[in-house]
Amino acid sequence: MTDSPAWRKAFDGVERQVGPPLRSLTSSSDFQLAAHRLQGAVRAVTAPVEGLLSWGLHVAGLPSHADIRRLRAQLTEVQRELLTLRRELADAERDREGKR
Repeated sequence: MTDSPAWRKAFDGVERQVGPPLRSLTSSSDFQLAAHRLQGAVRAVTAPVEGLLSWGLHVAGLPSHADIRRLRAQLTEVQRELLTLRRELADAERDREGKR
């Protein structure tokens, strides 16, 4: 078997140097608390902006991101129901063929 390519050796070398400090940083409770607070702050800023954008899109007669998410969920449910019906139909046809 041949040696690893040069890019892999370089990557592994950097990972050995950077990996342990990053692992200890990201597993610290201070980091997790800061990440949680940052996520909350981002949500506090983006929620009103998304609401305003959604309102503007509705005024223009266009669907918002939330509308598209709901439509995707509905479409997924319809696809599941259709798959179930197809399977039931195939089972019924097999049963009918078996009785002949």
